[in-house]
Amino acid sequence: MSISIVCTIDEKYAQHCAVMLSSLFSNNPHQDFNIYIITDSISSREMEKLKLFLEENKKNFEFITISKDSFTNAPVTHHISIATYFRLCIPKVLPPTVNRVLFIDSDIVIRKPITPLLNINIENFSHAAAIASGMDDYPPTIGLPQDSLYFNAGLMLINLEAWRRLNVFERSCDLIRQQPDRLQWHDQDTLNILLHNSWLPIDLTWNSQPFIYDQEGINRSHYRAKYEKFDYLTAQVEPAIVHFVGGGTAKPWYYGCQHPFKDEYFKYLATTPWKNMQLLGKPNYLSKVTADLRFRLGIGSKIRNLLAPLTGRIS
Repeated sequence: MSISIVCTIDEKYAQHCAVMLSSLFSNNPHQDFNIYIITDSISSREMEKLKLFLEENKKNFEFITISKDSFTNAPVTHHISIATYFRLCIPKVLPPTVNRVLFIDSDIVIRKPITPLLNINIENFSHAAAIASGMDDYPPTIGLPQDSLYFNAGLMLINLEAWRRLNVFERSCDLIRQQPDRLQWHDQDTLNILLHNSWLPIDLTWNSQPFIYDQEGINRSHYRAKYEKFDYLTAQVEPAIVHFVGGGTAKPWYYGCQHPFKDEYFKYLATTPWKNMQLLGKPNYLSKVTADLRFRLGIGSKIRNLLAPLTGRIS
């Protein structure tokens, strides 16, 4: 049986989408996949490279182009683009014959076969997902009860029949238009608000997030029992799926990333058209020399002292 996989990206994440898909294919070699890429443009060079990658891997795929107009008021940040909201379109733009999909964020690496995940029964749920680790006290911020479970939307096994029945796309657009300031965590907040109490929580091994590596924080937390229930220790040591949540150096493609599984990203990057890409933020020789020279000459301090009469500050 072929499994439908959905990714939502803009051209900046084409590389990372390819890495994620490479890890998926490598760890599930006997599984057939139908890949749906939801994006706002398919004409860029990066998207062409992604198409070539999928063709070379002999996968069935379809690029679905959508307009950003539905999300005009949607809040974004420096590392969260409007593309994150594209997942809200899934029930609207996928073929009506597709009733069950696995949505996977592109900042993810698959480490093991996903058959146990796919075998989870979600017939009576909107979707299956893992809790958003480290956000235990967050639900009241968006108007949910204090004891609510809040899920991370980076990996979801979705019951599309339920999403269509619940009008997720239309209601999401209404919420974004009417209450954009309520959505601190973007479409993830939107889905948690709309699908509260209708989803199935699963073990953290299927979406291992950085907070679970903070053993001291979990030990001090009064939510420790919850993390034990969702088997956070396995997710720490041998996760099936690693999710590089966060911006900047939280991502393995940034210089200075300290994630314990960052090397997994480069393992699969080497199988893609982006295998020779350089780390972002990595200082080059000239910048190192310049920084060293500035330090040795004290240029920064001298400039600040020159400006002191104007600012009233002395270093």
